[in-house]
This record gives sequence, C-alpha cells and structure tokens, in this order.
Amino acid sequence: MHRRAFISTAIGIGGVGAFGTTSAAKGNGHAAGNAGGKANGNANGPGGSPTLINAEQTADGAIVATDDGFVISGHEIEVDGRDFYGGGDGTYVVYNDGYSGEISNNEISVSNVPAGPTFGIRVGDADVDVRSNEVDGDDALGRRFLSVGFGDGATGKIESNTLNGGHRVGILAEGTDTDVSIRNNDVIGLGPKSDGWAENGIQVSGGATAHVRENTVADHWWDRDNFQSSGIILYQPGDGVHVQRNTVRDNDAGLALWGGDNHNAIHNMIEVTGADPGENGVAHYGLLALETTNSGARQNTISAEDGDIGILVYPSASNTKLIGNDVSGFDDPIADQGDETKLPKPFDPDA
Repeated sequence: MHRRAFISTAIGIGGVGAFGTTSAAKGNGHAAGNAGGKANGNANGPGGSPTLINAEQTADGAIVATDDGFVISGHEIEVDGRDFYGGGDGTYVVYNDGYSGEISNNEISVSNVPAGPTFGIRVGDADVDVRSNEVDGDDALGRRFLSVGFGDGATGKIESNTLNGGHRVGILAEGTDTDVSIRNNDVIGLGPKSDGWAENGIQVSGGATAHVRENTVADHWWDRDNFQSSGIILYQPGDGVHVQRNTVRDNDAGLALWGGDNHNAIHNMIEVTGADPGENGVAHYGLLALETTNSGARQNTISAEDGDIGILVYPSASNTKLIGNDVSGFDDPIADQGDETKLPKPFDPDA
C-alpha cells in the first residue's frame, strides 16, 4: 500500500509510543507467575560469587546502595509480582539511592510485575556504571517493566547488558542533566504483539542526553492500527544526542528523532527482514524526524522486505539533513514534509 494518503490524514504524532506519554497503547495482556514468590539475592549470578560493597539487600528483596563506591555484582533476583524498593518513579529491584558506584554481572528474571512501573535497575543523581547484566522479561507482560533506567541527573555508562523479553522500555535515560553512554547492549523485545504494553528498545527523553552506540535493538512491534513501537526513540530529549553504528532490526519504527535539536544519526543499520505483520494497514517506518531542528541522518542503511516509508520528515522538522543514506524496500524511500530539508541527489521526495 502506498502511504502518501496515510501521511496527509494521520500526520499527528500520536502513533509513536514513548514511555511517559498519554499515547502509550495498553492492551489487555496479563502477566504470568506467582505473586507470592520470593526474591533471591544471594545465588550465584552470571558474574560468579555475589558481591555487596556499600550496599544491602532489603526485607522486600531489593538491593540498594548505602554509600559511594558501592559494588552490586553477581546476584540473581526474581521479579515475581511484589513491590520492591519504593521510589518516585515506581519500584526498583536494584537501586543506587543517589550513590556512585557499579552494578555489574547481575541476573534479573521476570515472572510477574506489580501494578506500578517497576525498574530492574534504577540509577539516579550519581555516576554509575551498569555493565554486563542480564534481564529476562516474561513473554507476556501486562504491566510496565523497564529493564534499566537512568534519571534525575544521573551520569555514567550502560554497557554490554543483555535485555530480553517483555519490557515497556529496555533502556531509558530521562530528565534534565541526565547524560549517559549507552553502548554495546543487546535489547530484544517480544516481536509482534497486540496485548499488554507496547515496547520501545532504547528511549532518551525529558531533556536527557546520550551517546547511543553499537547496540543491537530488535523485535519491538505493535500490530494494531495507528501505533508503532520503536527500536530507538528520542522523545523530547536534550540537544545533541548521537546515535551511531547501531543495528536496529524488525521494529515498527526503527529510529525516531522526536524533539530536541542538533541530533546526529550516522552509520546505523535499520532493517526489517520480513513482511509487515500489522493488521489493517499499519504503517511501518525506518526513520522519523519531527519537532527537531538541524538534526541529521547521514550514511545510514535502511532496508525492508515490505516497508512503507524509509525516512519520514514531518512538517514540524526544520533543516533536517539527509545525506548519503541507502534506502531500499519501502513504498516511499523518503517522504519529506519538513521545512528546508537538505536532501541531496539522487533522492527526490517529489519524484
């Protein structure tokens, strides 16, 4: 199906779902698991013997830092429907509590999620490195689980983590002064789904900034009308977010630059390897640009088997620079409704 008519009738932004927005779709899925289970914080995790330095396990099973220089490493914890450590944005399974340190080589498995948002790892207001953790979400999460979240001015690194299964967002960086390196992570969602919460892979939002590099983000789909999950989404971030050399495979919207200015998306591989599974003509996009000025998409490879629009520039985007991108397999390689879009030959949005 040719998607020009879709653009003219549905150019609003309600179809892309970011965590924390009213546009987030909610189905009727139900999480599995035993809400009466117990957390296990002292088994050997993927990093070997469990280590707690300047941290403690609370009565509810969470692991929380108690001072700077903390180390939380090598633990296995099950998210089983209980409320863990209570924070301002939900409940936290592993939490830095404002202290700087390291969270590494832990394994968090999800069988059931409580009613409010639950973070597997939550970092706020400090410098923390989150490395080589494994988070395995249940296969049908009916509630909001976020694997790794940085906020409240947090800084540090999110590197080499493996985040599989159901999640509202795999990696979230949010809030003014939050600035993080997100590198070399595998973030894999559930694939096509029409119940529970829609999923995003990596989200940078609410004034946060980040370098998003060399990640693999795959299988974030929503298969009903007028909704897209996203592989990587910048939703009203701070200016100057860099998204480089990521592999973004089989997501509704591969990469969305939504708000903030001067972003740079370069050398990413964005692909859809099979036909769009959506019902009733759901549109699929490779890269979106909206509500942004002076952002660039350069030298990306964007391909599909049966895609709708390779690059879509909304009217709210100004001076978007589309340079050297290789776009193939879409009904419309590039659909440009932006202001003063820079689009060198051979691509002509009016052809």
